[in-house]
Amino acid sequence: MSFPHSKLPDKSLIESKNGTRALSILSRFWGYSAFRPGQLDVIESVLSGRDTLALLPTGGGKSICFQVPGMVLGGVTLVVSPLISLMHDQVSALMSRGIGAFSMTGFVDPGIYSHLLERIRQSECFFVYVAPERLKGQQMLNLIKTCSIRLIAVDEAHCISSWGHDFRPEYREIAAVRKLLPSVPVCAVTATATPRTVRDIAKNLKMVAPTFVKGSFDRPNIRFSVVQQTDARREVLQLLHQTKGAVVVYDSTRVGVEVWSEKLRLAGISAVGYHAGMSDEDRQKAQRAWMRKKVRVIVATNAFGMGIDRPDVRSVVHVGVPGTMEAYYQEAGRAGRDGRPAHAYLIVTPDAIQSRNAIIEGKKGLRNVAAKRRAKRLFGFLKRYADRKMCRRWAILGYFGQTAPSACGNCDICLDAPAQ
Repeated sequence: MSFPHSKLPDKSLIESKNGTRALSILSRFWGYSAFRPGQLDVIESVLSGRDTLALLPTGGGKSICFQVPGMVLGGVTLVVSPLISLMHDQVSALMSRGIGAFSMTGFVDPGIYSHLLERIRQSECFFVYVAPERLKGQQMLNLIKTCSIRLIAVDEAHCISSWGHDFRPEYREIAAVRKLLPSVPVCAVTATATPRTVRDIAKNLKMVAPTFVKGSFDRPNIRFSVVQQTDARREVLQLLHQTKGAVVVYDSTRVGVEVWSEKLRLAGISAVGYHAGMSDEDRQKAQRAWMRKKVRVIVATNAFGMGIDRPDVRSVVHVGVPGTMEAYYQEAGRAGRDGRPAHAYLIVTPDAIQSRNAIIEGKKGLRNVAAKRRAKRLFGFLKRYADRKMCRRWAILGYFGQTAPSACGNCDICLDAPAQ
């Protein structure tokens, strides 16, 4: 089954009153002269009052799809987001542009909360970022009742679907918020969703006759390679010595991150580690060092990446095998967001496969047989992708319900194929 989709924006959209206002805001606050493909479709749909679900690739500018209409509509845009680091990054970016924003990641001191409400009342538009766990809190309910909320935005919307690769049950609380705000449109965005996940997102968000906007998931500037190897260390060091530029190395476990960080440092490569077991201060220190180009490599679990806006990453290397195709493609998509040539390496070793299987067997959220069976099935797609000798891009896009040429000319399979 293919995704419902809309066409790219035509001249009538750009010349519409809302389109003109949106473009003016984009130029004034972001400094861009034009929208990326799909963005204006989403914005026009939201401004017409329709529930909207946008599927745009990593690096496709998803946050602009709800930030710009939020500014056009005025009032409060409530943004539900899964990661504290992601919220802080987006709030900081908005505030640096002179746009009012605040993140509610936990209980807010009463004095600060009172000041927040006053700031909202004095602002033409304001963005309140909230973790899904906080949606039922009394402070949030009071904000909903007393402030003029004009838009609900759901970032990383695949988290609401049990068919998605990063299911967060707390996201289901958004439906209860919608009951309190029945006339407020929802804008949901994600970079990774299969047709089944898309249907589940729309259902769980109680979307009414939603507009679906689907951009191409293809990232033609990224070369995809799979390396079947027993000695990952030798392979990684060889890759890093042969290539230049910033690198993200993903592993599946915190211990693995620590081990790989040390391996790279001992080999004379500047590297820092990043995982959820570190203190907030240490994580922020590591992220700053990498973002400010003081180190070349950041070694991380999947706790790192969402919302990290560094466009010049030249390579993403997976030494830990992700559990799903969605997780892999989202993480690999951190490469080459500047449009220049980049590389995504998936290094598959027996130890990496064993480690992922152990994670599936021991995961707390997979206590019932059906959930564990589903996790194994999703991992099976990733293993087949790695094992099959077919164009990587064709396999990836096919998984997400999109079509591609049978040979992309920019993956290990196509480049190793004999000349015709």
